[in-house]
Order: sequence, then structure tokens, then C-alpha cells
Amino acid sequence: MKIKILATGSSKFERFIHRWGVSFLIGDDVLFDTFGDPGILLNNIRKFGVDTAKIKHIVLSHDDWDHIAGLWYFLRNRTDITVYICPRFKQELKDRIASFGVRLVEVEPMTEINKDVFSSGQIFTSYTDRRIFEQSLVMKSLNNLTIVTGCAHPGIINIIHTVQKQFHEDKVYAVLGGFHLKDNPDEVNMNIIRELKDAGIYKIFPMHCTGKQVERMIHHEFGDRCIKAVEGDSIEL
Repeated sequence: MKIKILATGSSKFERFIHRWGVSFLIGDDVLFDTFGDPGILLNNIRKFGVDTAKIKHIVLSHDDWDHIAGLWYFLRNRTDITVYICPRFKQELKDRIASFGVRLVEVEPMTEINKDVFSSGQIFTSYTDRRIFEQSLVMKSLNNLTIVTGCAHPGIINIIHTVQKQFHEDKVYAVLGGFHLKDNPDEVNMNIIRELKDAGIYKIFPMHCTGKQVERMIHHEFGDRCIKAVEGDSIEL
């Protein structure tokens, strides 16, 4: 199955100018997250030759601005689209999506999006100042799984374990996306990297909010199995 990286922002400057977030196209018809700058996303879609008429499913990892900003472009005059959200997303976001007349699905513990493409279901985390509800995307190929994350606020290891419980004997082969490790001490991140190796992850694509220092640490541990992915790349898994 092919994953196309439509947009990604990872640097401090990109965050400052709101060129921040991620957006992935899974196959031809599943869009995962819609980036933080609609203009950049739409320009990239044109540049990469994406046929937006084929997009039938939009999955939002969580309701932070940098993952939903481009959504509204896709919903105009497109009642054939289904949008997948977590049940605990903000009500005003739910209402605005529903106002376009599209089908709105609030994911349960695991929801099938398309053939061999699933939502992990809502996973919860709590910070001192906020609570975040997030879903990841899971793709199944033979007995291997690929997990695509938006920010992985609930913890990348927690997400992997949750998916493993849902899919039982299937192995998580690859993880891709934002891992939200940028603000952690190096010691904490080193332990997480070791847990990723212990979990049997073979390929890893750290992006977005992972953090540049952590990306270097992951590359040191995983070698050429840690892959730098940029806008326009197509990943076959």
C-alpha cells in the first residue's frame, strides 16, 4: 500500500509561520490529517498531481489546528466524503463538519476505514493543562502492520501496544509520523527508542513533532532502517 506525504512541517521556524503539521494520502482515497496551512497543502496537491475527486475518506488524528486547517477545502460540494473523528473532539468542530452535509463517524475502539485500513480508535492522554483524544491510522499487509500517527500525544509505545492488542498476532512492521518527543529529556527518549526496538519495529519514519535531536538518536539506533521522509515522497509498505 502506498503512502504519499502531502505536507509536513517540523522546524521551529515552520511552527512560527504556521507551516506546521502533517498530511498523508493513503492509496488514492484516504486522507489522514490536513496540515496547518491550507495554501501549502493545496499547492502541494496540485504539484504532486493528486486527484482530490478520488478522496472519499478523511481521518483526523486530533483536533489541534495544525491537523485540521485544510479540511474545509475538501468538504465543499462533496457530500460523498466521510470524515472520521474521535468522539471527544470539540463540539464546535463536529458541528462545523456536519454543516457540510458529509457523513461524520465517531470512531470506536477500532474502526475500519477501507479495505486493510483502520482507525486505532480513540486513545486518551492527559497533560497538566489539557486532555487530548487522538486516533492513529493502521494499515494491514499480510501479517504486517504499519501505524501512521499525527502527533502520538498518547505515546508512541502506548499506541503500538493498543494496536497490537487489537490485531493480536499481526506484527507492527513500521511506524510513521509525528511522535511528539521533542520536549522530552534525552534519557526519556532513549528509553522510548529502546522500547521501539524491543517492540520489533523494523522501519521508522520520524517526522513533524518528533524533534531533530530525537531523530538523530533514532537514526543512531536504527541505522538505515530510520528513514527521512519529505514532502512528495511515496512510501510503499
